[in-house]
Amino acid sequence: MKDNERGEDDGDELVELISVQGEMNARVLVGALQSEDIEVMLKSNQAFAALPFSVDGMGAVRLMVRRKDLHRARIVLEEYRAAGADPMTVKMLADWDPQGEPN
Repeated sequence: MKDNERGEDDGDELVELISVQGEMNARVLVGALQSEDIEVMLKSNQAFAALPFSVDGMGAVRLMVRRKDLHRARIVLEEYRAAGADPMTVKMLADWDPQGEPN
């Protein structure tokens, strides 16, 4: 995708990989991605670690990766889900569509 004025690829643009409930769940996935040298930025409307709970989606955390890393990040999460090592994370990823269009 050509995004800048010079017509160059903007592979460093941040795109949403997945949105999960709560910082703890997000941190589990961040660890999996970082172990594969994929940089991740968390975005949320909630102050991290301010409250140990969330209400009605207010604790949604978006994992953002560089567009150039998106395909590899999807593979990492897909493999993580397939391995089934962490039941909570497998449940969290159950409805995730790795082919979905990034935001």
